[in-house]
Amino acid sequence: MEDQFRIWITFSNNSQTLDTDWSPIETIESSLRRLFHGPISKMNVLSEVRVVDMSDSIVFLVQDGKQVFPVAA
Repeated sequence: MEDQFRIWITFSNNSQTLDTDWSPIETIESSLRRLFHGPISKMNVLSEVRVVDMSDSIVFLVQDGKQVFPVAA
């Protein structure tokens, strides 16, 4: 079985929602492009975007518009 991931988002009012349920990396990449470059990114309402893998480990984390994990070079 290929790796699957989820995207959880937290809004500036601290409400959380599952943006993308278990999906392959190609779908996750598309969702991240939408979140960071689409209309919602212009609204400044996202405080956190978290990608987790099937073992519930965080593989990508952005907080307040800054990449936290993995550490950006």
